Amino acid sequence: MSSDLVMDTCLLAGSIILKNGGETYRTEETMALIAKAAGMDDVNSSATPTSIILSFRCSGLDHTRMVRTPKRTTNLNKITLVNDVSRQFVGGKINLEQAYRTLREIDQKKQIYPKWLQHLAAATASGSFAMLAGGDWGSLVPSAMAGLIVNLSQEYLEQFVRMKFFTEFSAALLGGLFALLTVTIFPQLHLSIIIIGAMLPLFPGIAITNSLRDLMAGDLVAGVSRGVEAMLTAVSVAVATAIILSFTR
Repeated sequence: MSSDLVMDTCLLAGSIILKNGGETYRTEETMALIAKAAGMDDVNSSATPTSIILSFRCSGLDHTRMVRTPKRTTNLNKITLVNDVSRQFVGGKINLEQAYRTLREIDQKKQIYPKWLQHLAAATASGSFAMLAGGDWGSLVPSAMAGLIVNLSQEYLEQFVRMKFFTEFSAALLGGLFALLTVTIFPQLHLSIIIIGAMLPLFPGIAITNSLRDLMAGDLVAGVSRGVEAMLTAVSVAVATAIILSFTR
């Protein structure tokens, strides 16, 4: 069995998991299981939120390779599909070539849900959360529209700005400005309620969850880095919100 194919398959599986919102321990475990099932010896894998490293011994020779994953998104469906491929290969139901080919197809898959549906879901979540935060029916539509602006702005700005902090800060600021404009036109609405709903699409829920899971699994570097990433998102939202609220004083 080709060591290069084993390496390519393991790293592809790990990179798909990592860049689609998976935990680092899951990435390491999947790569190690595939490599061991392929007959490799002395398998070691390491993952951080931005890179993965895999090494193993084959026919007396050591092989090591690192792959960077600078861009990350959220697609739990791809993680599930990679887990299925890993289980099938370890269980002997498919060979290594089939596993690699299937992983390539998974990596090239588009999102299950179209962009318009994702934006609609963000708007619905923002409006609903504003209602849960104590808003009335009048706050529903403005909060939904503000959340939609935040989600659209973040997606658009990510194409030009590589720094996540400034992307999220700018998106939060635009959503807050829309909320401020709405309250200026309709003074009976509550600015704080609309802002609370508008910022929901930026809430780093997965980053916080993965940070805690990595820390509990003993992956301190990955857990702390994900926690810092979530904190930076929270700071960007807080700063943008503070700027918007300063205009009301």
